Amino acid sequence: MDPYIDPERLDAAHPFTSRKLANMLRGNSEHASRAEIVQGLPVKITLQTTDACNLDCPHCQIPRSQKKPSMSERVLDRVVEELFPTLIELHPTNLGEPFMWRHFERLCREMAHHGVLLDLTTNGTLLDDRRINWVRPIARDLKVSFDGATAATFERLRRGAIFAEVCANVRALVAATPPGVVALQMTLMRSNFREVPALVRLAADLGVSRVKAYHLFSFRPELDAESMVGESEAWPPVLAEALREGERLGVTLQCAEPAGRSDDVGPAACHLPWHETWIDLDGAVLPCHSHGGDTAGNLLDAPFLTAWNGSLYRGIRKAFAADKPTWHCEGCGMNCTKSSEHAPVPYDHESFLSPEGRGAMPASPVRWSARMRQFDLTGRRDGR
Repeated sequence: MDPYIDPERLDAAHPFTSRKLANMLRGNSEHASRAEIVQGLPVKITLQTTDACNLDCPHCQIPRSQKKPSMSERVLDRVVEELFPTLIELHPTNLGEPFMWRHFERLCREMAHHGVLLDLTTNGTLLDDRRINWVRPIARDLKVSFDGATAATFERLRRGAIFAEVCANVRALVAATPPGVVALQMTLMRSNFREVPALVRLAADLGVSRVKAYHLFSFRPELDAESMVGESEAWPPVLAEALREGERLGVTLQCAEPAGRSDDVGPAACHLPWHETWIDLDGAVLPCHSHGGDTAGNLLDAPFLTAWNGSLYRGIRKAFAADKPTWHCEGCGMNCTKSSEHAPVPYDHESFLSPEGRGAMPASPVRWSARMRQFDLTGRRDGR
């Protein structure tokens, strides 16, 4: 089963729910048997709807001047028609601000009509009553990027956002959605990681019951000095304090684990080739966020199933069936399991630092970046 969805949040009375659950069970069975050709469709997709953003954060993967491309409505039409009846959850863009996409309201309407749940990451600046009403009926996991617990740190790192205004928007979002849906999410850096315990206290004050904090991915040499990856002394006590504050205040934490060794994790088999897919703004179908420029097909050229059971996906699944992952799968943290939420794990500096910052650093046997890693821009094409 895909651990990144929550089928229990589906509306049991919705007309599409039975189809979604049957599709999920089919995918679970095909994952268990390592089927090369599958009948089950993805239970979750990441839809790269837009790169655009109204902020100019210094640690963003794409400079604001280049954040222009957006998905056409033609791609959305194909996704709705082919995937929504069986889809459980959708994440709209991990590159831009979802509310900047001109078709986002329609996306929310289609999701509500088809009973699809929303996994959203937003900077929180555009959360007015109108937009909150768009997401309220489909909300499953709403993460607000919050890179500082103080106004000074927040506004330095979330350039263009006003701390007090975003706090007020979060309060309104919490009031309009079911308990436990909203989370504050921090990008951990040397200049803000000590504020995580204070972020837990801020979350409790805003009515938020979840805090997430994951490592920075450095895309430029000037950001390498901000990386906390592999930090063995400073981060663990701050994490411990944050966990104590969370227990005291009733706030659940999901944070970057302390640095460990390869033998701190056990074996697992990635579920993504049987349960999830990424669709880029031009309609390209991608098997993983770490795709290296390889595409399985394009929704504007052929039906989704052509890509889903095409040569790239079949090759990936066949390698897993032989217990010899290939493509970009070998050594990936998605093929590992840890003993508990915040147990130590091995970190791969080469995935978190800029090419210049990696130097001659030896490759790690485990790429623990896994789900936290940013979307690969290699070979990305312009929108149609």
